[in-house]
Amino acid sequence: MAQDADAPADDHDSPWKEALEVFLPQCLALLAPDLHAIIDWTHPPEFLDKELQVIAGRGRRFPLESTDPTGEPDGSSGKAPGRLYTDKLVLVRRRDGGLARLLIHVEVQGGGAGPKARRLFARRMYQYRYRLEDRYGSSPAQPIYSLGILTASRGGASHLVHRDEFLGQGVRFTFPVVHMAQWLNRWDELEALAPANPFAVVVMAQLTALRFRRKAARLDPKVDLMRRLAGYGYARDDIDALVRLVDWMIALPEALEPDYMRALEALEQEHAMTYITTPERVGLRRGRAEGRIEGRVEGQADLLLRQLARRFGTIPDTTTARIRSASAAQLETWALNILDAETLDEVFGD
Repeated sequence: MAQDADAPADDHDSPWKEALEVFLPQCLALLAPDLHAIIDWTHPPEFLDKELQVIAGRGRRFPLESTDPTGEPDGSSGKAPGRLYTDKLVLVRRRDGGLARLLIHVEVQGGGAGPKARRLFARRMYQYRYRLEDRYGSSPAQPIYSLGILTASRGGASHLVHRDEFLGQGVRFTFPVVHMAQWLNRWDELEALAPANPFAVVVMAQLTALRFRRKAARLDPKVDLMRRLAGYGYARDDIDALVRLVDWMIALPEALEPDYMRALEALEQEHAMTYITTPERVGLRRGRAEGRIEGRVEGQADLLLRQLARRFGTIPDTTTARIRSASAAQLETWALNILDAETLDEVFGD
């Protein structure tokens, strides 16, 4: 089905990166409970984004082909689909006291994963694996655990296998895979889990975008998800993060934004909440209503300041002033830098 001509393109890479970083324990509790159970969550996970970039190659991703080893396209349409994907490399402490590195690879598919696509996915996961082993080695004391997530797959084997064998020699790599779209048939169960696990809302948002590909039809499902979110009783930080993630994942045509804003304002009054309408969205609305780009930039600055405060704590007044006077392009650059920066100065390239 064709997308709405006036609708913004779905951006799933960015929200998945943030979702995994903010809600990793909840993600694994929902999608990989056996893995979740062996991790000591009293020790915060360490995200190794810079190490992953080094492994992938400076300034680029892994050179992964869009066709399977036979040279055929990997999708059922006869065309290479160019799927989006996101990766996270995480160092965690196990309950037995040892360490482990988790490689979580999410394929944000536009459609189901057929046999060719799964062969390509398994080969990609093997490429990650051998590059990680080449850099870190692998031992029982510090194992490497690979987890694949297929967002649009409705079911299949619990593990995928990459094989490369010839005349009695070769490799065989097996890894677990999550078929996330199976939750479409377990929606009631997902809703029952959501009050205790905010990552269930992330899954619901992703599947809503998958189910309603025509963006003009997404307004009511998006408002319904926000209504549920408002009633779950999450902590404020979790609500702020989820509002942003839902907004990212379930993109609406610009013409429907005023209707969405009115629905959010009604939810605020209904639940006596003052933070569903996030500052960045208020800035965006102001920019549209007044016909000025300043509103959009103000919203970007508000969002960046909140992200910095969440990551680094109190922000100096001089830094706040610098952000308030920056251009939209500069704000976007700094927002991307947050993903890898270890200090506040690194966000600004100082």
